[in-house]
Amino acid sequence: MFKKFLSKILFLCFLILVIFFSISNPENVLIGIWPFNNRIEIPLFFFTIVSLTLGIFIGMLVSLFSTINKR
Repeated sequence: MFKKFLSKILFLCFLILVIFFSISNPENVLIGIWPFNNRIEIPLFFFTIVSLTLGIFIGMLVSLFSTINKR
């Protein structure tokens, strides 16, 4: 029970840090992939939030698949 509570508190602290980072960085950044010349300009806070959200979902999928493999 304490482990769940601690993980929720840590997640909340991390979320607050991401929100403060996002608010304090409204500048635009250029995003491009190396072999292509296409680049897009998006706000840094949008890039940060999308990257973290994708990372959380990928982590959840990896955790789900490893749990399925153990059964």
